[in-house]
Amino acid sequence: MNIQILHKYLVKELFRTFLPSLLCFEFVLLLGFSIQLLHKGLDVPSLFSVLPYMALYTLPHALPTSLLTATVMSYGRLSADNEITAIKVAGIHLHNLVTPVIIVGVFFSILALYLNAEILPKSYFKVRQLQEKAVKRVLATHFITAKKKIDFYPYQIFIGTVESSNFKDIAVFEYEGELIVSILLAEEGEIEIDDDGNKVLLTLRRGEFLKPDSGNSVDSPTTGSFEEAVFAIPLKQRVRHSALKYTTLTSLIEQRGEINNELSRLGRLPKDPGKTVKRARRGISSIEDKKSVIEAKLQKAEKEIKDSGSNISKHEGAIKRGKFNLNIYENYINVAKENIRKLALEKESEEDIETLGQEREREEEFARNISLIKKIIEKEQRRIKIAKRKILISQRLINEANKKIEKVTLEIEELNRSKEELEKENLVFAGQIAMTEKQEMKRELSINIHKRISPSLASLSFILIGIPLGIMTRSSNMLVSLGISFILILFIYYPLVATGLVVAESMSFPIIPSVWGANVVNLILSAFLFRKILKQ
Repeated sequence: MNIQILHKYLVKELFRTFLPSLLCFEFVLLLGFSIQLLHKGLDVPSLFSVLPYMALYTLPHALPTSLLTATVMSYGRLSADNEITAIKVAGIHLHNLVTPVIIVGVFFSILALYLNAEILPKSYFKVRQLQEKAVKRVLATHFITAKKKIDFYPYQIFIGTVESSNFKDIAVFEYEGELIVSILLAEEGEIEIDDDGNKVLLTLRRGEFLKPDSGNSVDSPTTGSFEEAVFAIPLKQRVRHSALKYTTLTSLIEQRGEINNELSRLGRLPKDPGKTVKRARRGISSIEDKKSVIEAKLQKAEKEIKDSGSNISKHEGAIKRGKFNLNIYENYINVAKENIRKLALEKESEEDIETLGQEREREEEFARNISLIKKIIEKEQRRIKIAKRKILISQRLINEANKKIEKVTLEIEELNRSKEELEKENLVFAGQIAMTEKQEMKRELSINIHKRISPSLASLSFILIGIPLGIMTRSSNMLVSLGISFILILFIYYPLVATGLVVAESMSFPIIPSVWGANVVNLILSAFLFRKILKQ
């Protein structure tokens, strides 16, 4: 028997079942998504506009299932009709029965990889662009100039103007994946978060519900209106790095390479980034508290310096006034002494011409004048003494203020040094957080890379399982093949895939075992089944 003829026969037999199975599964998946979107409010014209993109989304899921069903059915029919027995009797080894179909599995795995890696990201991005155009069209139709945009995944809120806490011209878009499933428009309203912080309360007035429109129509038909209504938007965890969804596999690999280079320059990386981030954030919080204390002390010290400077200026002014007064008082004393000298000269010149009675009167008057002048001198001397004491006091206070300024200046220098040390520590903690963010980004890129590659192997792994299962079941019944496919996919493969993706989000668990676990189980199961049929 010609081996090439056998290979063509096997491939033809596989495709005879594969193509109807693919169309059937594509139809079922599209129908399910369509019903879901229609139930959420998407209109029929909009649904037809996105069906080509939905067909691309579902194709990588439909391929493995269709191949598994076709393989089980094809080899089940060959086994049921004893064609496999006849081929063995003809001396043809079993590997000639499986090689062409495995090659087909490799081909479809490469096709699925190309879809996941390059086509679907561009398709997601195209749908996103269509939705952005639809959003702009709705806003323009209702004369809303969006000056503010708020994201509460899966909701987007556009606000025209803000007056205090009252928002004007509000548009709320709800997304289901890449599609808009509901639109709310209102003239005004308020947004607040409830006390538990679990949801956003959106109070809208004079508004309407609109059907989402992804087509070319400008006008979106109204489906209802309201005077005032309160809507609760649950606060779900926002999708991290959603732009990765629109990035091709080659770009993801390039980005991961760049981050790897950056991390390699950073030296030793923390083994547990989660704990490192928590510790760093606690450290930053502690540093902020310490910096607040230091800032308060610095403000107090600066105030003390300012007050001391004001006191110095005040006392310097007092010293200047005191010295000025001293000069005046000394001048008064000098003038008084000069007056005493003049009175003495006048007395000597008048002694020769005065009589005895006149001399006595003159002596008494001279004595009175001298006494008055001496009292003035004593008074000015007291004032000089008081002024000098005030000058000394002011000088002492100036010296004390200068010493205080020196002391506070040293304290400020010490506080500034402490502040600089804290800022250095803060930079260290910030660097640790930046490092862990890069680690997390690298991990997320790796997860996305493996999520693109791993499902592609499902086509090959399901063919490897389907061949021995078909031979063992010895049945060409379509229902039997579908039953086996659903059991393997719904109860083994997809639960393992979902569990692996959840586990992959944990930084403490390796990515490759978690993401590739389902395919590894398939390969192990296929190896076990092949060993079993080889023993027969």
